[in-house]
Amino acid sequence: MSELNSKADQLKRQADLIGLTREAVFTDEQAKEVLQGKITDGYLVKVKIDLDSLNGMVLILVSSIRKHIMELYAVVGTSPTFRRIRTFADHVQISTDLGDIGKTGGYDPAISENIGRAVHRAFTKEKLEELLPLWQKKDPSHISEILENPILMATKGRNIKLQAEVDKLSTAKFRYENPMKGVILPIPKPDDEAAAAKDASIPGVSTEPAKGELSSLERQIAQYRSSFPKELNMKTVISPINGVEFDNLVEGMEILFRVPTETPEGLTNAQILGLIDEEGKISKEPVVGRFLGIAGSKTEYHIFAEGPNQYLLHSVEEHPVKVAIPKPAGMTSGANKGSAAQGAKKKTGNAPAQDSKSSGANLFMLMGAFVTIVLFGVLIFVMVIL
Repeated sequence: MSELNSKADQLKRQADLIGLTREAVFTDEQAKEVLQGKITDGYLVKVKIDLDSLNGMVLILVSSIRKHIMELYAVVGTSPTFRRIRTFADHVQISTDLGDIGKTGGYDPAISENIGRAVHRAFTKEKLEELLPLWQKKDPSHISEILENPILMATKGRNIKLQAEVDKLSTAKFRYENPMKGVILPIPKPDDEAAAAKDASIPGVSTEPAKGELSSLERQIAQYRSSFPKELNMKTVISPINGVEFDNLVEGMEILFRVPTETPEGLTNAQILGLIDEEGKISKEPVVGRFLGIAGSKTEYHIFAEGPNQYLLHSVEEHPVKVAIPKPAGMTSGANKGSAAQGAKKKTGNAPAQDSKSSGANLFMLMGAFVTIVLFGVLIFVMVIL
């Protein structure tokens, strides 16, 4: 049995690696060559940050074939562990240290995300095309000068020191074996990345608001994130008929979410929430969260709720919707009682029919007995006469 499990695990690992590799290349042939070790499909940029009283690391996984960022992790805070991390260290060790920092809550999620968004904007496709030939020669120069101003503007920092190194590796292997998985979430690309790309491609030109100020929506979102060590991206369960409208949601009210398992991040979140069993089956049960509030603008509404184990559940809607809530337990028991009552009625309704059938059978038996007695009497009378 253990051999079968081992083979099943190997097949699952191989299938996962194939799926992840395809996201970094253009063709199946390229994916095959990557998995066979004939070519390498990516780089990991490791940037150590010393910013005023904060320290941190940024890890940028780049597809050298598609020439775009696959994943970006920014972890910045006051944990003493940051000081012993070195950019020349193995990326697995660095990721393990960052995962440990995430577990102890020794970093600032809001500042980390601001830095991550700034790095996303700075590393446009055009800029990556300039840097990739240098990275092929293991030359990390120009990375610091590209990132210094955007990070300072995003954090309102004064003094900054950056150290950078570049590793050539398999993007799929990094993502599959990432020790930060389930603890530190990758920073998503900003919605306005396309509009900001043109300015960000020029070193020294900031794409952040003047003086590094956050927008009103970003400030609202940061307030919710500041109280939680971990955030999970979810999807709102919508109920057009029985759902609760935005205006009627009350803080502490239970609302329903589901995990978008179509992405690697979603599968990781499903595992964190215990929705995947030992056989790899994903539960379709919704996740219950206690409503905290909504950060909104004219075009997007960010719904926040406290989930299991103090995870911050975060979903985004383009317009107000009716949010589903858990069904009261009484409704289920009531339905069961109703079905039981119907069954009782059916039994009661059949009783008179059964009684009438029983009466008819008894009458038929009496008539048969009477006819038998009469015939027997006639037979005796005839015998006497003869």
